[in-house]
Parts: sequence; structure tokens; C-alpha cells
Amino acid sequence: MRASSKLQTLRNSQQFRRVYEQGHRVHTPFFSAFILRNDCGEQRYGVTVTRKIGNAVVRNRCKRRLREIIRRYESDGSFPVGFDLVINAKAGLAEADFKHLQEAFSRVMDRFRDLIGKHKP
Repeated sequence: MRASSKLQTLRNSQQFRRVYEQGHRVHTPFFSAFILRNDCGEQRYGVTVTRKIGNAVVRNRCKRRLREIIRRYESDGSFPVGFDLVINAKAGLAEADFKHLQEAFSRVMDRFRDLIGKHKP
């Protein structure tokens, strides 16, 4: 793996907004995912959890779980290079079994791969 293909995080609201407005979206009972090809050729992701989900402890737990799933997926080499991914947590994520979250994420990434294949530049 190249050093430039290391997974990075989205840092500002403009980056998130661009993915929301222009990207493809997929919804699951646990989260909504958005993906968009980026111009820099990096693998980037962002995770958001609103206060509607729960207090800070619950929100941070949700973020840790999502980041771990993304990290595992990226370590397999399955994360698409040159794309931004944003995950928005839903209320069901806090109580969900980790295995179910992984399966849902895998299905979402399969769906995105199909969409990416259809929309190659």
C-alpha cells in the first residue's frame, strides 16, 4: 500500500457538505452513508453523531465503533482509494450488536462499489 493511500479524516464542514450534496447515499437501520470521489486521490472519512443519539458517553462509543469498523475494512484493502466517506449515526447504532454493524457496513460498501463501477469517469 502506498503511503498516500493511508486513511485520512475529513476536517471541516465544507468537506462534509460537499459529500452530502454531491455524493451517493445509502441508508441502513444503524447509519446513513455518503460517498463521493475526491480530487486528491486520498482515502478520507468522517463520522457524525448528533445529540439526539444520546449523551457524550453514548455518542463517543458510537464514534469509536464506527471508526473501528472503518479501520478493519481499510486494513483489508477494501476501502476505495480516491473517495470521501461520511457516516451519520442513527439511534439504533448505540444498542446494535457489533457484528450486525459490520455486516451493514459491508453491504453498504458493496453497494457503493456497484455505484462507483457504473459512474466511472
